[in-house]
Amino acid sequence: MKHDLFISLDAERKHRLATIATLRANADNAVASHISAAVLHGLDLWDTSLERVHMTVLNGHRRTTPRMHVHTTALSDKFVTTSEGLRMTTIDRTVIDCSRIMDLDHAVVIGDSALRSKKVSMDQLRAAVQSSTRAAGIGAARRAISSMNGLSESPGESLSRLRMAEFGFPDPILQQVLEVQGRFLARVDFYWKRWKLVGEFDGLGKYASGESNVKEKMREDDMRDRGLEVIRWTWKDLWNFGSVRAKFDRACQRVERRR
Repeated sequence: MKHDLFISLDAERKHRLATIATLRANADNAVASHISAAVLHGLDLWDTSLERVHMTVLNGHRRTTPRMHVHTTALSDKFVTTSEGLRMTTIDRTVIDCSRIMDLDHAVVIGDSALRSKKVSMDQLRAAVQSSTRAAGIGAARRAISSMNGLSESPGESLSRLRMAEFGFPDPILQQVLEVQGRFLARVDFYWKRWKLVGEFDGLGKYASGESNVKEKMREDDMRDRGLEVIRWTWKDLWNFGSVRAKFDRACQRVERRR
C-alpha cells in the first residue's frame, strides 16, 4: 500500500521525500541545497531533473552518484536555515546555488518564484551573490539575477520574458491593470502602452475547459472592443518565438495605420 502511494506522487513530492530521507541519514554535517532546497522551499521548477538529491556537506568530499550530488562549496551559518527539523540553505542562497549550476531559463523560473513569494528580495539576492564571489559559476548566477522579476506569475511568463529580451521586444509592463472610465477591465500578463497592445501567455492551451475558453474569448473581445490589440502565445510558441515577434510587429503596424 505504501509503495502504491509513493508511485502515485508527482516528481517533486517524491524528491521531497528522498531529500528528507537523505538528510536524516546524514544529519551530522549535511544541508539540503541547490535544486533539493528549492523543492523544500516550495519554489516553482520547470522541466528540471529531480533524479539526484543535492546536499552541501560541511566536512567531506564532493561526489556524485545516480541518486545524490554532494557539493562542498563553503557555506556560512547565515545561509543555513531549519524548517520542520530539516536543514537547508536559505532561500536567497538556494536561488544563487541553482543559478550557478543551471541554464538561464531554469534559473530565472526558480528566481522569479522566490521573488514572487515575497520571502526574499532582489537586494538579498544581490547580497548573496556578493558573499559568494569565489564560488564556481557565480558569473552565471549574477547574469540570471539581472533577468529575474517577481511579477511574472508562472514559469511560462518567466520564459516569455526571456524570449522577449532575446528577440528584441520593447520592455513590456507586467501585470498591468486596465480600466475604462474607472471600471476594471482586465489584468494582463504583458502590456505595451505605446500601442495599447496586450500580450497573454496561454499556459493551459488545449487542456483548458470549453467554459474557460469561452470566458477568455469574451474577455479578449471586450478588450478589442475597447480599442486594444491582443496577441496570445502558448508553450509551443516559446520554442519558435520569432512567430510571436511577427504577431507583435503586425499588431503594432495596425495601430500605427489607425493613427
